[in-house]
Amino acid sequence: MDDFVELVFPDGFLWGCAVAAHQVEGNNMNNNWWKWEQEGHTLDLSGVACDHYNRYKEDFGIARKLNLNSFRTSIEWSRVEPREGVWSSKEVEHYRRVLQEMRRRGLTPIITLHHFTDPLWFAEKGGWEKPESVDIFDCFVRKIVEELGDLIPFYTTINEPMVYVVLGYVFGVFPPGERDLLKAFSVARNLLLAHARAYRTIHEVCREMGYPKPMVGFAHNMMMFEPLDPKDERHVNEANTSDAIYNRWFLESIHTGVVQPPVGQEEAEGLKGAWDFIGLNYYTRSICIPSPDPSRRFAVVPMDAELTDMHYEVYPEGLYKLLVSLKKYGKPVYITENGIATSSDRQRCRFIIRHLAEAHRALRERVDLRGYMYWSLIDNFEWNEGFSKRFGLVEVNYKNLKRTPRESAYMYAEIAKRNAVTAELAQKYLGRSKA
Repeated sequence: MDDFVELVFPDGFLWGCAVAAHQVEGNNMNNNWWKWEQEGHTLDLSGVACDHYNRYKEDFGIARKLNLNSFRTSIEWSRVEPREGVWSSKEVEHYRRVLQEMRRRGLTPIITLHHFTDPLWFAEKGGWEKPESVDIFDCFVRKIVEELGDLIPFYTTINEPMVYVVLGYVFGVFPPGERDLLKAFSVARNLLLAHARAYRTIHEVCREMGYPKPMVGFAHNMMMFEPLDPKDERHVNEANTSDAIYNRWFLESIHTGVVQPPVGQEEAEGLKGAWDFIGLNYYTRSICIPSPDPSRRFAVVPMDAELTDMHYEVYPEGLYKLLVSLKKYGKPVYITENGIATSSDRQRCRFIIRHLAEAHRALRERVDLRGYMYWSLIDNFEWNEGFSKRFGLVEVNYKNLKRTPRESAYMYAEIAKRNAVTAELAQKYLGRSKA
């Protein structure tokens, strides 16, 4: 026991979980992912998913029993605006009830406005490939803030913009299934400008409506890119280039106010400083090798690596390294996603504690870290992988949708209650000399 030290987190630290509307609500029939599923690109059809749309009170009740004080979810654009310029008051009221229930349960809402899914009408107009997408998205943002902004203290405008770009327009495994670098650059630029516009709109509307001033950022997936051979300049260059484009392009563009190469190099109005916090989504690292095929550049996994059911390497140290790298931007950081797909809940317990140990290590390096959102509260629809991957602290029986908290849920509840990873918990789940 003496080998483990209690890791106490700052007062006011947010302990939560994250979900996304399409992955848990069910029956989001008017978006591009529903169509993608019908076309046979996914292992399963999302269908009713976890029926969170109707069971949100039950799920928030579970979250509160687990001592959580925050919850990250998204508002499904295609529900609120099923046709361009046509707003559903029924769905706006639904999300108001969702937000009210969250707050009634003592859960601070962290609301994502775009989490991968696009309304079908938007996609059919060319979606994010078109410059006018910035204006179209801004109309949705304005509507949400006007109608619901009195209940939303945190916004993440766009979830994982570079994942959207890379998987949808480079590898072609997410909608729209393109492999077109020029389109990828256009989409990246438009997502960046849409974030900046949304940032300004959210703050403007809140001032106009007399709502409390919110915190606005975006949720950025970052990977730890490392060379296979640190002595080989080609490997090092590959890792550095991947880091610069995938991890740093969005960050540096907002930090400087200049759209960064290779997408452009021009100043954009309202871009500089368009964030109040940085949301970090972290899952794994990539070992880089040079290859003419982009999909092969990150295909190396160490032979002795611990893997998740997504075949990701478990690499907690990467979280520490990335958190420290974010200090340069001078903004508060929230870990908006960190989680594991596994059939072994003990592995999930170890994963959480090891990553929290690295987060605490970053705190000791004076990183302004203010919250941790585990992905996910409940098992859910994992995009192309369907229901085959289990991320949840809470098991979902997809035959009857019964929720059953796993051991990891109770462990995480203990951490949230104490605002600390105790030495006893570390000893129980790690049982080695260093946490």
